[in-house]
Amino acid sequence: MNKIVLLIVAPFVCFAVALLGLVILFSTVGGTAQAAACALSKIQPLAKAGSTTTTTTTTLVSNPNCGAAALVTLPNSPVSNNGLPPNYVIPADATAAETVAITYALAQLGKSYLWGGTGPTAFDCSGLTMMAWAQVGVALLHYTGDQINEGTPVTSYADVSPGDLVLVPGSDGTLANPGHVGIYLGDGLVESAVDVQYGVIVQPYSQFVGGGLSGIRHVG
Repeated sequence: MNKIVLLIVAPFVCFAVALLGLVILFSTVGGTAQAAACALSKIQPLAKAGSTTTTTTTTLVSNPNCGAAALVTLPNSPVSNNGLPPNYVIPADATAAETVAITYALAQLGKSYLWGGTGPTAFDCSGLTMMAWAQVGVALLHYTGDQINEGTPVTSYADVSPGDLVLVPGSDGTLANPGHVGIYLGDGLVESAVDVQYGVIVQPYSQFVGGGLSGIRHVG
């Protein structure tokens, strides 16, 4: 009986190991652990029915909230007007490229969050920043773990410019390997595709970085 059980379980074990090997390879080649972690976020045991012997298989489950904001940085009250103050205007000192990128981002307010989404109806956080800057020919990689290395570093909030990327740990990252990114709008505001509950909204900078700041990158 033990031999039969091993024959049943072994293919699933090999299958899971092979997939995990592909994930590790993808992460190494792409330079992004976040992509692999979100695509295959959990290995979940399932009981095999119809047998007196209990065996398990594995099901790979994706997490729709990967790359989302951390709970500590989520709004604690209802969000009106998608978080954008009614008197907001794009800062006068924004460059032409920054203005185009921000204008695109603002047009996506209220749309849904979808991991891997790049529009036109749903975005994830890095998909939103990537598409905003694509409007002026700036090509960003799609994953937050890569965008922390895009452009040039901004060493102080005092030097932040409209359109800069603001990167934070988020729900599945760390200070060293951020999992969430937003675009700075000026006036102490950051827009991002927050999570499946809120979608694309604007938050105060202080709230956005409430779980820690991984970095600010100037890409324009």
